[in-house]
Parts: sequence; structure tokens; C-alpha cells
Amino acid sequence: MPAVLFTCLASGLGALVVGALLRRSGSGLLGGMALGAIAGLLGSLAAMIPLKYCVLDPENHMFFELSILGQTITVNAVALIGFLLVMVVAWAFALAIDRLRHHWLARSATIWKADTAPGTFVGYDFSPWIFLAPTVVGLAVFTYYPAAQNFFLGTQLARRGVANTAFNCLDNFASLITSRLQDAHYYILSDGFIWHAENARYLAVFGNSVFFSVFIVLVANVLGIAIAVLASQKIRGATIYRTLMIWPYAVSGVVVGVVFAVLLGGGGSGFLNQSLRFLGFEPIPFLSDPWWARVSVVAAAAWNKLGFNVLIYIAALQAVPRELMEAASIDGANAWKRFLNVTIPMISPYIFFVVFLNLNYSFFDLYAVIDNLTEGGPVNATTNLVVDVIRIGVESRDIGKAAAQSIVLFIVVIGLTYMQFRVMGRRVTYGAD
Repeated sequence: MPAVLFTCLASGLGALVVGALLRRSGSGLLGGMALGAIAGLLGSLAAMIPLKYCVLDPENHMFFELSILGQTITVNAVALIGFLLVMVVAWAFALAIDRLRHHWLARSATIWKADTAPGTFVGYDFSPWIFLAPTVVGLAVFTYYPAAQNFFLGTQLARRGVANTAFNCLDNFASLITSRLQDAHYYILSDGFIWHAENARYLAVFGNSVFFSVFIVLVANVLGIAIAVLASQKIRGATIYRTLMIWPYAVSGVVVGVVFAVLLGGGGSGFLNQSLRFLGFEPIPFLSDPWWARVSVVAAAAWNKLGFNVLIYIAALQAVPRELMEAASIDGANAWKRFLNVTIPMISPYIFFVVFLNLNYSFFDLYAVIDNLTEGGPVNATTNLVVDVIRIGVESRDIGKAAAQSIVLFIVVIGLTYMQFRVMGRRVTYGAD
């Protein structure tokens, strides 16, 4: 496909997609289509010019098989990732242009209104940008530039300790869903029933990360709220109990991994298995069985975050107005109904905050726990995205592929954060109104 035709198709598709979305938001179909066409044009150029339109090169032929309802097709992974990249960049341009358009319209309306009032001077105030300049420069130098450099490193064939590099288009990204042997096969609603993948190792690692994030957040928050409710009761020595409960949060991930390795040690040598044998039960393969190993990682990570969650939820429970609880009690609501209908809505901002932090912890900060507890095993059963990035980049010395994996991890966390703010943020209640 010629580069000009690819750019025109991206511009046309951007016009259709953005036009339809802006029409739903009430901004108008024609204006949305014009905005989408511009964004699609700029997005395709901004994404493909640095990549030298390599996704259109017939030599880039990393394929995988996709079976949908019994029909198998061959998909070029490089072209697919290039298409998704263009769509993401085009959507970013569409949002930026739309924000600039709204800002310009609002400013024009302000200037027009000011012109109708005699004796009014209109000018642009640059003083906020002067105060923001140190922060903006710091972010550009230490955050945005390294992020862009990391993306370009992901398009290189680079190895640690070797000075020479070579441009390999999006092969590092494509190899995550296929392989150079072209042996990956995906089933959707066919032989795999709903979804199944063969010879796709990275999807298994991704699945481990999702498993850990879901259950760490669930266990740490459910237990955190339950313990916080108990610790909020008026009992003697409550201050001492609350101080002791925060201690696990002060323990580093390395120490947590070592402690739980001693506690759950394989081969029946751990403290728990010794206790089970003493009681006449068979030892449990906490670290040698794939499922028990995942459960062990979840238990260790949840224990590490539990103290912080309890502290936040105790503060949240103390902020619940007593008048609301008394009113609900007078209306005949029992303790459980008061907890569900009064307490939970009132502490929902705290729940939102804690879930957000726990989610980021389960994706980014779990390496120390896994490395010291299971070392990613058995058979990669506890290898998550962060552990895989370090293994590929440090142990295998493949810096280019590790950079590609880190970018995928970043996009996943950004997407989850956006979804969390969209879904949970709308259900958060601020204040007693």
C-alpha cells in the first residue's frame, strides 16, 4: 500500500470515528468529521514518518493465526500494531485540537464581551506560565523526553553491552503477540469456546498481572474495611492496636518476600507446613504448585498493603457524620443496612483513592515480593509484566524488547486508570448531600 493511500485512509477513518463521537456529545457531525480528518492526517504523519512507513514494507511479515467461529485468517501483527498506533496518536490530536478550539471560542467570547464594555482593556496574562515554567521544564526533561526515547528504543534491535543498534520497525511489539516462528494461534468462539491462545507466552504473563491486580485489590480492600470497622470500636488499647496494624506497610517488598518464603517454604519445610504436619495434615505446595504460588503472592502483597488501607479506612470511618447513622438507626435500619447504605457511600472517595493506589502497586511495585518469594515460578506462573520486563532487559540483555514491554505496561496502566476514573469516579459521593 502506498504511503499516500495509507495517510488518506487514516484521515478518512479518523473523520468517521471522531465525527460520530462528537455527534453523540452534541458537537455536530460536520465539525466532528472535519476535526477527525485533520486529526487522522496529523496522527498518521506523526506516527508513520518517524517509523519510515515500515509497517507497509512487505518484508515485515510477523503473522499470527486468528480463528473466529471456525474461520481462520492470517493477521500481520506489525501492520495491526501500526494501525492501532495511528489511531491512538490521531485520537490524541483530536482531543488536543478540540480543547484548543473550545479555549479559542471561550476566549473570543470573553474578548467580544469586553469590547462592548467601555474602558476595558483586554490582554493575555502570561504570569501563570512563568510560575509553571520550572515544573513544565522538569517534566519535559525528566519525564516526557525519556518516555519518547524509550519508545524509539522499542523500535531498535538493541542489546545491553553492545553499542551497535539496528532499526527493526515494530517487531519488538509484534513479537509480544506472536513470534518469529509464526506459531501463535488465537481462538475466539470456536475451538477455544470463547477465547483461547496457543503459544502466546506474553498473554499468559499479562493474565498473571490481571489476576494479581484483581485479587490483591479485592483482598486488601475487603479486609482493610473489615479490620478498620473493628478497630474503630471504642475499646481499651485501641491506639496500640491501630499502631501495630500499620507496621506491615513499613516493611519493604524484599522483606515481605523473604518472610513469606520462610513462612510458606517449599518441600514442606515452611513454618505453616510444619504446623500442618504437627496437626496431622498433609503439607500444601505453596510455592511449587502454580495456583498455590499465585495465592501466596496475593497473600503476601495484600498483607503488605493491608496496614495502609486500614489506616485510611479508619480515618474515613471517623469522618462519617454521626447524625446520619443516628437518623438511619431511628428509621429502623439495622447495622448491616447502615453500613451498606450510609457508611459505604460516605467513604466512597477513600475507597476510590485506595483502590487506585493498590492497582498501581499490583502492576508496578510487585517485583520485589515475587522475586524473593517465587522468583517468577513455578513455570512462569507468577511472572507478571514488571518481572518479565526486568528478565528480558537485564537477564536476556534484550533492551529493545524490554522497552517495548515497558511501553505496553504503561499503556495498560493508563487505560485502567482512565476506566477507573470513568466508572468508579461517577459513583463516588463527596459530602453528605
